[in-house]
Amino acid sequence: MKPTLLPLLTLALAVSASAFAITPGTSASVTLGLIATVETGGFKIVTNGETAYEYEKLSSKTNAAGDILSETTEYKSTTLSGRYGNGQLLDDLNDENLLDGTISGWNILAISRVSDGLSGDDEGNGPALLYAVKKGKTPVLIDFSIGKIASVESASSKYTQDYVKERETYTASSSSKTVINLELSDFAVVGVMSGTYKYVSGSLGKGEAAVPYRAFVDGARKVPAFGGTYYGSSIADGTLSISAAKVVDLETLGFGATTFDGVTINGGSTSGSSSYEGSSSSWGGVTDVVVDVGFTVTTVSPN
Repeated sequence: MKPTLLPLLTLALAVSASAFAITPGTSASVTLGLIATVETGGFKIVTNGETAYEYEKLSSKTNAAGDILSETTEYKSTTLSGRYGNGQLLDDLNDENLLDGTISGWNILAISRVSDGLSGDDEGNGPALLYAVKKGKTPVLIDFSIGKIASVESASSKYTQDYVKERETYTASSSSKTVINLELSDFAVVGVMSGTYKYVSGSLGKGEAAVPYRAFVDGARKVPAFGGTYYGSSIADGTLSISAAKVVDLETLGFGATTFDGVTINGGSTSGSSSYEGSSSSWGGVTDVVVDVGFTVTTVSPN
């Protein structure tokens, strides 16, 4: 678990936080690659250009007079696989009229706000939520649920208060493996996410307009192999990759001032490996719409 920040790094600033036009946060690119495998009939039937798969096929042998000599019923099943990745997720958002009619230029990002060092909020990062983001457009919240089942961590931190130099310093870092369950669209999968984080502090902007921040920033995270179900009864697997997070001004991504009133945090830290519901947040300037995205098999390959 990421430690609670100590009351340190007190910053003497002459202006209030509300006056700033910079909102510190973290941003990381998300690459989703889920695969659904469903069972279907093994006989491919094409009628008037339409393809169907049937489990049974009836054939017969006749003589010259047309009399049926024998009948054979065959049974065959197979599996079809379809990918659900970033493109399919963005297509679903488009179908809900939440994007601009195209998926071009849209990216899926994990977004988190961080402490601005001014408000007395020493809890570090807010929960990371998934958004579809495009330059010049309003970010769109993506409905998802991710929960932490179990976690092991190797962590260290150090706090020093220098009374002579009247200075405080704090460092922290960690590497961890976490069993997570992810629910998105009709997928319910479980996998082991590996990742790291470190504590960073600094400022965004220049001169009097600079805004300080302090945050636990995640390194690259990955689930190399998910396993679970699609639509409750079919098989699902796949991967998830999240790039190393960067501290950014969220307003440059289309976010306004941020609040997290009502966010449900089900336990653990507020990192990407924690439990939270993506539909619970409230961001200024964000299309806060819960989207029940569906799954469409777009790449079909009989095994």
